[in-house]
Amino acid sequence: MSTTRKKRKPLVLVTLFGGGWHREAALLLEKFPAGEFEFAYAYGHCSGVHGAARLPMPHPGACYPIHYLGPTRRRVFGFVPDGLRLLLSLWEACVLVRRLRPDVILAVGTATAIPLFIAGRVFGASCVFVESLTRVRQMSRTGRILYRLRLADRLYVQWSDLQRRFDGTIYAGSVI
Repeated sequence: MSTTRKKRKPLVLVTLFGGGWHREAALLLEKFPAGEFEFAYAYGHCSGVHGAARLPMPHPGACYPIHYLGPTRRRVFGFVPDGLRLLLSLWEACVLVRRLRPDVILAVGTATAIPLFIAGRVFGASCVFVESLTRVRQMSRTGRILYRLRLADRLYVQWSDLQRRFDGTIYAGSVI
């Protein structure tokens, strides 16, 4: 049995996170023409629960949990649990991306993009990251990791100063 999804409409796998990132993702998705794409949503969970799974989105789609990476800020000895969470998230992302075979993985300012983009690279999905509108002078740690490892096919920033500081990023005005 083949794991390749029969193509009807392009599948967009969107990473969700609570708070402002959810609002930014929802606003961005409103720009997608209704009926031309299929959507699926991956959300970070901790202990099996996360509010993002219940948040309304402009397009219907199934929600799939992926282990929450936790804050990406530097903490003393934080690399041990962070590394374990990353490995677990990467495994879950590979299983999910292999099963869904999305055409595009879209992330707005969330660390869940890292394992999903790695899996997307392995399984041939295009990866698009939109840096948060709140990042004016410096990209987020997630944005910098994706930038340095070249995991995003397109990395959008929403301030022209960031685009000048990070070659290869795309500034298209306020995306959201």
